[in-house]
Formats: sequence, structure tokens, C-alpha cells
Amino acid sequence: MMTRFHTLSRLLLPALLLSAGTAAAQLSPSEPLLADPSRAAYAPTAAAHTQMYRTTALALPFFDDFTTPLNGNPNPLKWMPTGGAFVSNRLAIQPLTRGAATLDALRADGQNYSGQVNIVYGALDSLVSQPINLGGLTINDKVALSFAWQAGSVVSAPGANGGTTPVRLELFVRTDANLWERVWMYNAQRVRTGFRQQVVLLEQAKYLHGNFQFMFIATGNSSENRDNWSVDYILLDRGRTAGLADTTFLDSGAGGGLTGGIPAGGMRSPLRRFSSMPVWQFNAATPPSSELAANLGVNYSNLRSSLAPLNVNVLGTVQQLPTGPVIGTWLQRSLPLSTLPRLTPVTGAASAVPLPTTPDAKRLRYTMALNSQEQNPLTLPNDTIFRDVELANYYAYDDGSAEGSTYLPPFASGPPLAFAYRFDLNQPDYVRGLRLYPVYPASSVTSGTRTFDFDARPVTISVWPDANGRPAATARASKTATIPASSAANIPTGAQYYQIDFDQPVPVSGIFYVGFSQPSTSAGRFLPYAVDYNNGFPAQHLLVRDNAGVWDTTNFISGRGALMMRPVMTNNVATATTAGHVAAAYSLYPNPAHGTVSIAGPGFARAALLDALGRVVWEQPAAQAGNATLPLPALPAGLYTVRLTLADGRTIGRKLVLE
Repeated sequence: MMTRFHTLSRLLLPALLLSAGTAAAQLSPSEPLLADPSRAAYAPTAAAHTQMYRTTALALPFFDDFTTPLNGNPNPLKWMPTGGAFVSNRLAIQPLTRGAATLDALRADGQNYSGQVNIVYGALDSLVSQPINLGGLTINDKVALSFAWQAGSVVSAPGANGGTTPVRLELFVRTDANLWERVWMYNAQRVRTGFRQQVVLLEQAKYLHGNFQFMFIATGNSSENRDNWSVDYILLDRGRTAGLADTTFLDSGAGGGLTGGIPAGGMRSPLRRFSSMPVWQFNAATPPSSELAANLGVNYSNLRSSLAPLNVNVLGTVQQLPTGPVIGTWLQRSLPLSTLPRLTPVTGAASAVPLPTTPDAKRLRYTMALNSQEQNPLTLPNDTIFRDVELANYYAYDDGSAEGSTYLPPFASGPPLAFAYRFDLNQPDYVRGLRLYPVYPASSVTSGTRTFDFDARPVTISVWPDANGRPAATARASKTATIPASSAANIPTGAQYYQIDFDQPVPVSGIFYVGFSQPSTSAGRFLPYAVDYNNGFPAQHLLVRDNAGVWDTTNFISGRGALMMRPVMTNNVATATTAGHVAAAYSLYPNPAHGTVSIAGPGFARAALLDALGRVVWEQPAAQAGNATLPLPALPAGLYTVRLTLADGRTIGRKLVLE
């Protein structure tokens, strides 16, 4: 069995290279997540587990292209609420249509399957259909199950299948004798594949019964999230006379990524440089529309069999959420979608629509909608895709979702290693603090004197002025703090960021740098932080400081990925605001409560409810963001916290008792 020591050797090599010199561009270490606790928000509820089976079997056709949900568990009306498969548009590479179900080494709660630090091979995620009624059908009805599959993901290529290292994807079907029978398998070969179509003909009577089910099972490394698989566009139906060649469909829809760019994650950011920025910095640009992207779009897929292109109309609009009117049209095109190749990049200029320059924080939705004259209600949802952008009080290059991690190797003496982002301001400002995204797997691992540590961690945040394209030797301000192992404090809704504030906001102008370091320690603690593989940053805008104190530009593997680090700005407010004074302006009633709760006080951007352990148990839907009435679901009695995110990005909490 491969031990964790071998894995650490592989991890440490790029870390040591990082400090070996100042090449033109260094490569910082980037590894798959060993855990993703943010997935716990989507884990099936106890009620879902007690009602696993539908009361009646599904009727044909069975279809799912995983267009919904945007993120989370597969639709429980079609799939068993177990197994750990995760639906998103950010893990699979160029899926047939928007979204895919990824089977990997992380459970529904985000922890690995082995629960160990030594590498163990075994069963990973599964995806099991609800019962489907095939009773009364015969082999003459030409029943077939088709699906698209992919080995690997944006995270990594899978390992190679071997006798002691099984890495494979399998498909099983349930027979009329209530037995699971394997009907298809693929053994990994240490390479990513594109999506490939597979058809399984159900030509035996034992498959044609009233309680039919099928199941995908992934097998691989159950300690590290490296062996990933995705499935998409699953169709089970009768009358499929084309047999094994039945892999084309009367459908076209939005896919993920852009041909020639980062191939996952859906639409890129509508902003030219960032995924989010302070609203006042956006307004100060000359003109503000110069901060918007000139090339926004996505791949569209034509899944039809005809070699003739399909002529379609594509409309791109932008709307202010939650209920604002459409501000304008940034894309309106008629174009042909070919089948050779099946993916056609379609883009337009987000900058074509000037945004309102009002000073309030705002969230905007950029939508692309395809009009292909389709009539099938099952395939219509995949014609539309959207990307939200927030203009609030912080800068971000990431989209809030973590697919990988990085770290700063510690040294017992000398300057500690550090990461820093460069920012070019449109007007002078102040930095209030920095949001970091620590990674928290279930346990730490030690090899010799080196520990990959997932517990509480010391960190020093700093702001540096510019010195000829590099951070200056002396920071303008620094603050050392300890990030706890888990905490709900200062974590924005739906994310796992931890915010550290300077004692006083730090004045900045022109070009400045902000980042963090790990204080030098003889303990050898390697502390992972999250990387978003689906977004990037402008060239030479991420820098790393080596143990000699020398700064150099850096990036992650293949130039892909953004360190999830977000500076929070103040709009030239030079003094710190007392959080308690702000929180005192809000009150909850009734309190104690049984269900619906109202908020008295100034306006806010959105609300969430946290349990006594700091876990988010309810979030205000986007369509209700900012509403003062919170229709809470049925929850166990106890003490909760209502967390309010204000328009400037600050968060406050008020205690609530549910009876």
C-alpha cells in the first residue's frame, strides 16, 4: 500500500522549487482538495434519507442532463439521496450541456471516504437512479440507456487502474431477481478524457421489470480527491432503433467554459479584471464600462445528427437582482451551430451595456439564452446560462468555489514566505481587512518534521506599497491573528472565508499589494488555503516572497487558478467601525420564535441562519435577498444566529431562540 509519505514527497518537491530562486515566473504548489467542508451545506437531510424511494416508479423517458441544481445533490425525484455525487458546472471539462454529476473521493459532507491520511483504494461516490417502471416492455421495444462520461476533471487526471490500485467507473443495473449486474466499465489510464458517449442496450427480459434501477460507482484513491469522474446527458427510453449508434439528440444548449480558454466553470466573469470589485471603484473607472469584459460567453453544443449547421438566435441580457428590470442587451446574434465540431464558442461584450453608477452595493445577473425552436420541455432548461457579479466592498479574482489548495512552506528562520495580489485602484482607498479561505480536512499528517496542518493557524496579513512592480521591502501595515479551526465569524453567506481586519484601515493609492504570510516556526506547519481552478488573474498579479525576502511573480499549474484571497475596502473611511454598535441597530421579533421571523433595523443585503455549531442551515433565496421577513423552515428547537450581510460586505449576528 502506498503510504502518505510518498504523497508528501510529491507535494514537497514543488514547494522546495518555489524557494529555489527567482525565475521569470515561478510555479506555486497546487493540489486537489483533501476535503471540501463547504459541500456539507448540500448534504441530504435526515428526512431525505428516511424517504429514499419514491412511492411510485418513474415512467419513461428518464432524462437528466444535470442542468439543475446549479450546485448540490442530484435531483432526488430522479436519484437516490445518497452516494455523494455532486452536481455543478465547475468540475467537468466541456460537458455536453450546462452541468454534470461528478463522482469523486469526497462524501456528501465534503470529507474523504477513507477517513485516513494513508492512501487507501476503494469505492468512492455512487449515483443510483430512483426505481423506473419498465414492466410490460419487451426486447422489441428497443429500450436503451445512454450517457456521456468523462475520466478526470478540472481537478486532475485519474490515476492508472492496477491490481492494487483500482481506478475505474462502473455501471450496474438491477435485474428482476433484485441483483445488481455490471453492464459497463472503464479502467482509468492516468489521462483526462473528453466526454464520450456510451449506449447500453437492455435486450434481455430480466432488465424489463417494474422496479428497474441503474447505478454508477467510482473506485479509486479514497484519501485524496484525485480520481474524479463525471456523467452527463443520461437518457433511458424505448424506441431507440439506432442501437449502439444512438448518441445524437434533437437538442442544443449551453455548455461550460470556452474553447481555447479555461474549459470548465460556465461563463467567465462579466468584469474585465475581477470576479467582484467595490462598487465605488467600479464607478470611478473612466468610463465605468471599461471595467466590463469585452469577451463574455460560453460554448454552445449542437447534439444533432445532421451535418448541416443549426441556425439559432442568442440573446444576452443583464438584470439587477433580486427583482430589478433588465438593464440592457449585451449580446444579440443569429449564428449557425455546427456538429463538426459540436462546440461553438459564442461571445459578446459585457461592456456594451453601461451599468448604473449609483453608490449602493448591487448584484447583477448576466444571462445568455438560446432560441433554437425546441419543443421538448426536458431539454429547454439547458438553453440558458447565467453568471452573477457583485459590486460590493471587496476585490476578488475567484468565484467563491474551491477546487484545489496551495500552501506556504514554513522556515524556522529568515523572512517567512508570503503570497500577495497586486491591485490597480481607480481612486485612493483604504484596506479594512483580508478574507482568506482556509482548507479544513478532518485530520493533519506529519512526515518527519513537516506537518500538513488543518487545525487553527497563525497568519499575518499585510499591505505593501509598490516598488517598481514588486511589493516594497517594508509593509505599510501588518496584523497577526489566529484563524480558528472552524468559525462562523466574519464568513460571508455561502462561503468559507475568514476575515481578519487591521486595527485601523490602511490608506492605499495607485498600485498596492495585499496578502498574507505564515509566521516562521520550527514546527514545520504547512497550512492549506483554497484555490479556484475556474478563474484566473491578470498576468504577473500574484506574487510570492521566498525565504531570502525576494518577491517574484507566480501562478498555478497551466496558468490556471486563482488564490481565494479577497481584500475588503472602506471607500476612504479611515476609522474602524465598532461591530457591536452596528449590530445593536438590529433586532428580531418574535424572539423566541416558532417559524417566521422579522428583522427591525436598517436595510441589509441578505440573511442566513446558523446553528449552534456555526453551520448554515438556511439562506435567504436570491429572489428574497434583503427582505425583512424570514420564512424559516421547520428546525429543531434551540439557539441559532441570524447572520446579516450588510451592503458594504460587513456581517453581524443576532441570537435567535427557536421553540
